[in-house]
This record gives sequence, structure tokens and C-alpha cells, in this order.
Amino acid sequence: MLGKDKIIELLSNLTQEARKNGAGQAEALYAGKHASIARFANSKIIQNIKESDRQIYFMVLLDKKLGIASTNSLHMDDLRRCLKKATAIARESKPLKFFDSLPEPSEYPNFKTHFPETANLTISDKIKMLEYIFKKTNSALRTPKLAIKAGGAFSTLETEIGIVNSNGIMAYQPFTSAHINLITSSPNTSGFACQFERNTKNIDTDKLISTAIGKTVAGCRLQVAGKKPKRLKPGKYTVILEPAAVNEILEWLVYIGFGAMPYIDGTSFMAGNLGKKIMDKNITIYDDASDLSGFPVPFDFEGVSKKRLDIVKNGVAKAIAFDSLLAKKRKKKTTGHALIPEEIEGPFPSNIFIKEGSHTIDEMASMVERGIIVTRFHYVNGLLDTKTASMTGMTRDGTFHIEDGKIKYPVEDMRFTESILEAFSRIEAISKERQAFQVSWSDIGASIVPALLIRDFNFSG
Repeated sequence: MLGKDKIIELLSNLTQEARKNGAGQAEALYAGKHASIARFANSKIIQNIKESDRQIYFMVLLDKKLGIASTNSLHMDDLRRCLKKATAIARESKPLKFFDSLPEPSEYPNFKTHFPETANLTISDKIKMLEYIFKKTNSALRTPKLAIKAGGAFSTLETEIGIVNSNGIMAYQPFTSAHINLITSSPNTSGFACQFERNTKNIDTDKLISTAIGKTVAGCRLQVAGKKPKRLKPGKYTVILEPAAVNEILEWLVYIGFGAMPYIDGTSFMAGNLGKKIMDKNITIYDDASDLSGFPVPFDFEGVSKKRLDIVKNGVAKAIAFDSLLAKKRKKKTTGHALIPEEIEGPFPSNIFIKEGSHTIDEMASMVERGIIVTRFHYVNGLLDTKTASMTGMTRDGTFHIEDGKIKYPVEDMRFTESILEAFSRIEAISKERQAFQVSWSDIGASIVPALLIRDFNFSG
């Protein structure tokens, strides 16, 4: 960690130097991180990795011509060389007639986003937590034939972001996060649980263990009772998608539909549908980096203050995420969703929520006469038809058949193929409990999602 004073001073000096060398406007962004991950399998730690990295990005605007360059070196000669490269790129670029200015300063809320308990967590601390998980897992079943093993990963991340531009923006924020995912498995069944937190003190290992093992033990006991995993016929089923499964789908919805780039290109299911009903009236999807129940972030990677953005409200398509460049192209205002400059696919919501409902998952299960409960998906492909948000993927780590509100037997993994717009128009219940998940396109964001009860969800194999 360099700290606020060093980063702001460095970036300020560089933007001033850019102006002296002919840049009309200049922006400097620092993104540094220290990451650590411990991987485990068969109830043993198999790998521990530490990584430190930093990137400095320069954006130069010269007569409506834009140049961007980056380096991972903090040596002044390298930084100056990179800055000159950004200026040279700007001079040789075609003018962007619509882009006349970098963002102006704004006020930022004060959020606590950095926790020493996470930043200072050692590998010894991680080993203690994981050994506790292994011990609990190994004692979950007392029959050697159905021994349960633990696998997964435990990662921590410390990040600091600094932004300075020649219009007066000076922004800095440090972040921490901790993520643990746990897969418990026996020969014929498995369970999954995960937790994502800013502060490692909030990780509830007992809850993680009970959630993951609960599914594995349930599968084992059903098999002992002669109820081995069954292969169901393809068709439409009432499903309960637990939060991890919903999150897999939500990530694809963000990627193919909620950003400005696919919207402008016309490939997004939001294109041509703003103001129209595209989902069930009970579905509200929004981005809110100031919501303390999520992972608050005061500004985007351009230094623009973040505000709530209603994307789908009561089933109606309302808005998409813009950064400054694409907002000016469409004669709109940025929504404060700029990512790092190398993210060529444009801005995405990074603090995204699905509004909670009023049911517990047990209550939702009691509403199902015959159906399937899905823990999570994997190998999801959301590019089948982006205009209808058609996707396919496989169930994983805990799929069960429900009859008369009770789990009856485990189900072999199944492939779904479904238009999510249509599926999200057949929602019958939403859980009141939500869970946080990492987003794959930003180190400082999160998605907060509930479980969903959907009728006639299509399984193709």
C-alpha cells in the first residue's frame, strides 16, 4: 500500500507534466493490489499464492483526440515515457467530435471500505480457518464409505485506487475483500457454499460448513435409503434457484445487456425496450454503490461520484450503465460506471442488486408440489441469443427433486436452455435473504442476489 498522500502527489505531478507537454486535458489512474489465495482439495491445502501488482493508466485529451497508455512501473523515467506515449497516441488518433472534456470534480461520500483484519490476515490465520473446516467436514459422517472431503479456495485482496485529472478531480479509496468458496463431496454427491465479505471477521465458517455439508449429507442419506441420484427427463420444471445459481445468470445479464456498449451496438436485450415491461413486475434490478448492505464504492474509475441506477424496475427496463465517453457519444450523462481504461467492452454495473422478496427458501420450497432446487450453475453460456437473453448451462453441487414441499431425492446434473427474459417473467416468489458475490470484471464491486422460484424453467438435457 502506497497510501493516499503518495499516490495523489504522484498522479498530480504527472497530470501537471502532461499539461506542460501539450496535453489539453489529462487523467492519471493508479490501481494497486495485494492478493493472496489458498486452494484446497481432499481436505488438504494444496497451494498458496501471493501476488502484488499495480497499473498506472494515462488518458490524454488533445483537440478531441484521445490517447491511452499504461505501465506497471513506478520509476519516473518509465512513467514519463508512458505519459509521452499516451500523448503521442492522442496526436495520431482521429478526433472524437462528441468528446470534449474529461469529468469535472464532484463530492464523494465517506465509506469504510478497508479493514486491517483482512489486509493483515496471514497464511497461518488461513490455515487455522481451513483446518477447522477440514475437521468439521471429516466428522460430518462417521462411515468410511461415505467420507466427505472439502475443496475450494480462500482468497483475500487489498486494493487502492487513486485518480487525478487536470479538471480538478482528486480521488482515493482503499478496499479489502475476502472470499471463501467451499465444495464438500462424497463419491456420488456434493454441496456448495460461499461467502464474500469486506472484513474476514464476518466470515461465518460454521454456517459455510453446515450449508455445504447439509446438501452433501442429505444426498448421502438419501442414497443410503436407496434413493440414488435420478436422471430426469428434459422438460419444464418449477425450480428454486438459490442465490449462487441466480448470480451466475445475473453476471451474464450484466455482460450482454446492462452496459452501454452492447446497447449502442444493438445486441442488448435492453435495446429498443427502455420503458417496456421485459420481466415480472416483482423483479427490480438496480446498481447502488452507496448501499451499505452491499460493498459501497464512492466513485468510478474516472473519479465520477456513483449514484443509484434503476436498471429494471418492477419488470420495466429503465436504464443502462454509461461512462463519460459513451455517454457523450449518445448525448447523455455518465451514470458513474467507468471501469479501468483497458476494459474495452465498456462500462458495466459493478454494485448490482436484485430486490429482495418476502419469503424464506423453506417457505418457497413448501410452495412447490413437484420441482427442482438448484444450488448453482456452471459452464453457463449467455451468448445463445443476446436479444432474448437466451442461455444454457449445467447444474452443479446440489440438485434435488422436491415433492409436496420436501426434498425427495438427489438429481443428476441437468442442462438448462432458457430465455432469461421469459424465465424472469414467470417468477412466483423471491427470497427475503440475499447473498453477496464477487463480480468478475472489477476488484471492488459485488452483486447482491436472492433466491428465485420460477415456474416452467426449461431443462434441455
